[in-house]
Amino acid sequence: MARSVEDPQATLRGTLQRQGRRCGRAECRCARGELHGPYLYLTVHSGGGGRSVYVPGALAGTVGALVAETARREAALGEISHINLELLRRRALE
Repeated sequence: MARSVEDPQATLRGTLQRQGRRCGRAECRCARGELHGPYLYLTVHSGGGGRSVYVPGALAGTVGALVAETARREAALGEISHINLELLRRRALE
């Protein structure tokens, strides 16, 4: 399990979302509700707020893989932490 947290450069925490957008021109189709897109955004949370970063189509696969890998690693770290917490409760943590 610990080996699953090897490459820190392959880390990108966030959530991928597809969203439609309005351009703001009054005569555009998006003003009638037909949004542009959908576009891919990475939403990240830090300091109590969220921020969305546009992901270009050419990077969608790479970003998706990094986000998935980071989620997998964080799940593995959560399991390790849970095990260590139980060892601490048993006074068996070394």
